[in-house]
Amino acid sequence: MNTFKITNITNSIGKREPKHNAILDVEYVDHMVKKTIRVKPGNTVYLTVDALPLSVHRLRVKGLVVVEEISATELAKLTKPAEPPKPKPEEKKGFFKNIKKVIENKIEEEDKKSD
Repeated sequence: MNTFKITNITNSIGKREPKHNAILDVEYVDHMVKKTIRVKPGNTVYLTVDALPLSVHRLRVKGLVVVEEISATELAKLTKPAEPPKPKPEEKKGFFKNIKKVIENKIEEEDKKSD
């Protein structure tokens, strides 16, 4: 099984072309079932099949898609789950932090005056 990266490049062709910004249909057979994927302009689809489907060959010859074969290691890097960012410690920001300092200073001044 090979993995192919199929990118719709109809957004980059001339705007006077009839297929400018066209949504393309990629048809392939998966376990005796014919399936269709719609690829929007500028989007990329990863397809794992034995051989590149004929519909993709036609689109590639017309210059509507770019096809690249992806190795297993590259595919593993792409599908690697993204780690959530580490939570930052909460800090009081700007105005409220300054108000707290002012209030604490006033309380300390009042305590000194009352002594």
